[in-house]
Amino acid sequence: MASITIKDIPEEIHARLTREASAHHRSLNGELLRRVELSFELESAFNTKRDAQWIQEAIASGPEEPLTRQKFDAAVKRGLARAATRSTGR
Repeated sequence: MASITIKDIPEEIHARLTREASAHHRSLNGELLRRVELSFELESAFNTKRDAQWIQEAIASGPEEPLTRQKFDAAVKRGLARAATRSTGR
């Protein structure tokens, strides 16, 4: 197993972690690992919910339209204009 060292932990965070570890009958290391695991689980749940929302919005937006050459050219033009604006800082 890999090991890491966490440095410069603010006192209030260290104290809170210590209290939570004691309350959950875990070592400080165990509490830190559980909290890291939870952060990944929460991120995954958020992303899944967000992705489901995007899918629903896409479905609700109506039937798919074919991409015409005119629409493609317009999209490229908008993208190039945006890129030019960003590169000049305007």
